[in-house]
Amino acid sequence: MILYCDGASRGNPGPSALGFVLMDEGGRVVRSEGRLLPDGTNNQAEYQALLAGLSAALETGVKILVIRADSELMIRQLSGRYRVRNPGLIPLYEKAVQLISGFESVRLEHVPRSENTHADRMANEALDRKPTPGAPRVS
Repeated sequence: MILYCDGASRGNPGPSALGFVLMDEGGRVVRSEGRLLPDGTNNQAEYQALLAGLSAALETGVKILVIRADSELMIRQLSGRYRVRNPGLIPLYEKAVQLISGFESVRLEHVPRSENTHADRMANEALDRKPTPGAPRVS
């Protein structure tokens, strides 16, 4: 299975959302979700998207998973290349590591934003459902 995940924040910190898409090797969507989150940073939203996708994969019974995300920071932190220094990310990182341990095999891949459009769209559509403070209302 392949998990694409992406987080979005408008204002950074500000209104945020997650998006993930779980696909089988044939490219069929097994599960996807876009969900609003409390105000936060883009990096927090990235991790929340990963956590939601990992939980969905575990619930689906996935054993071997490829994680593809356009957050270079998150992928490098999870692969051990970067340390997690931000106090707001530490508990999210720890939860991700815990969930990842539930799989037989996980491969982490940093992908360009252009290869993560479905998850990005899910996050942004969730954000679009909530008016951004100060934005004009369209009737």
